[in-house]
Amino acid sequence: MKGLSLNGTQDYLALLVRRKWWIVVPFIALSSVVAVVTYILPKSYVSDTLILIRPRDVPNDLVRDLIAGTTEQRLSAIEQTVLSRTNLVQVLREFESGLEDYRRLNMDEKVLKLRTEIKVAFEVEKRMGVPLPVTYFRISYQNRNPELAQKIAGKVAFLFLEQDNQAREAQVFGTTEFFTSEIAKIAEELKGSDAKLKELKQRRRFELPDQLETNLRTLDRLGLQKQANAEALDRYATIRLNLERQIAETQPVLPRMGVGAPSSVIGNPIEEYRKAKLKYDELSIKYTSKHPDVQNAKAELDKLKAQISPEDLALVDKGELKSDTIPNPIYQSLTAQLQEVTTEFQIRENEKKFIEAEIQKYNQRIQNAPQGEQEIADVLRQNSDLNKQYEEMKNKLAQAKLSESLESRQKGSQFVIVDPANYPLAATKPVKSTIFLAGMGISLVIGLIVALVADLLAQKVWKQSDLESMLGLTVLAEIPTIITNSDLEIARKRRLIHGISFLAIGALYTVGLYFIYLKQAAVLRGLNPIIQKLIY
Repeated sequence: MKGLSLNGTQDYLALLVRRKWWIVVPFIALSSVVAVVTYILPKSYVSDTLILIRPRDVPNDLVRDLIAGTTEQRLSAIEQTVLSRTNLVQVLREFESGLEDYRRLNMDEKVLKLRTEIKVAFEVEKRMGVPLPVTYFRISYQNRNPELAQKIAGKVAFLFLEQDNQAREAQVFGTTEFFTSEIAKIAEELKGSDAKLKELKQRRRFELPDQLETNLRTLDRLGLQKQANAEALDRYATIRLNLERQIAETQPVLPRMGVGAPSSVIGNPIEEYRKAKLKYDELSIKYTSKHPDVQNAKAELDKLKAQISPEDLALVDKGELKSDTIPNPIYQSLTAQLQEVTTEFQIRENEKKFIEAEIQKYNQRIQNAPQGEQEIADVLRQNSDLNKQYEEMKNKLAQAKLSESLESRQKGSQFVIVDPANYPLAATKPVKSTIFLAGMGISLVIGLIVALVADLLAQKVWKQSDLESMLGLTVLAEIPTIITNSDLEIARKRRLIHGISFLAIGALYTVGLYFIYLKQAAVLRGLNPIIQKLIY
């Protein structure tokens, strides 16, 4: 046979009456568990603090703000830093003695639990549907100990303020240090560039663009000097050729004309010079140069040599001037003129070399002028760029110092604790009445489900209509159940057994609830994951 089919309100009411104990027992049992668990649930206290983001006292147009990023980005970065493992481990170590429910957890579990219990809410206001920048935020922490909740909430708020100050100090003072180091670096580069420019101008002082006109005029003048020098060389070359031809045609000496010849031409000095020279040569062979006789003979020879003209002395040394001849004055005059012309010619030759060297030098200067101009232009452009960078960095450093002064005087935007962490007087969680009512409702639903399942599994037909619908036949008569005395006895015994069983199970169940109450700490630890998700 098929089980019960419910087709109306009466069927449902019949089910409730028929399976009332299947509803009542699960409802009472589960409600009792809910009541005990609700009673032993620990109270949780929440302490929160309100932090205002105070705007800058000085407008951004007057003093530039060096804090990078928006307020939201800065708050997010600070939140990540404050709730990092390092900071949370420090908080745990500071308040470890009061966190009893943390003792059985490892460090990773402690950090995760503490992070979930700390709430940071950034309040975003809207104006005309447009979200405004964050101007304040709340930090809250829940714990079973209200005093500990207050302390940890205050500690987290302090970490927020401390991290904000460190971040602002690092950015503002770090920016100042950065600009200072960059200015020193650019100043060093500028110093090197100035030295390079000075060295370049010193090395190319005659090849600078402003020297080009002077070099061109000097080159023209050297060209005229070269032309005049060439003409002078040609002239002296011609004179020298004529003199050499005349000297070749003239006798160097003339025969003495008689006793009355002028003694000043040859006379005694020449004869005395010959005798003194002969004496000096003989003594030099016999004695050393330091011998007194040799030194006296040399002194006498030098004295006589000073009395004879160089031309006569040259003829005497060559042996051309004899005692019966005299020097030819014309020959001597031509020789002297040739010597002068040769000297002048040599001077003009040296002058020619000098002029050619000077022309080559000035030509090189003129050729190097564009290269020197380009090199100087490159260095000047580099100097200009460095000077521009230097001035920009100086302006930025001045702005950074103003911002640094602003921060040092606490005039920049900063966090201000408006409401310090409060001492919670009333528990915020759990709301036990709500939990109990919800548990009773769930227990009732479970009881109804159990009753329905039990009725479906009974495999009985309770009404005539059910039988007719199942068999498709009409029921003509209904025979009532005939109950005998033995049936009544069996029923009585069965009710007695059921009663005793129910009382025994109820007693055991009550003992179990009492055990849960006594061991509530262990029970709460086991149920903690579920409780945290559903209640806290």
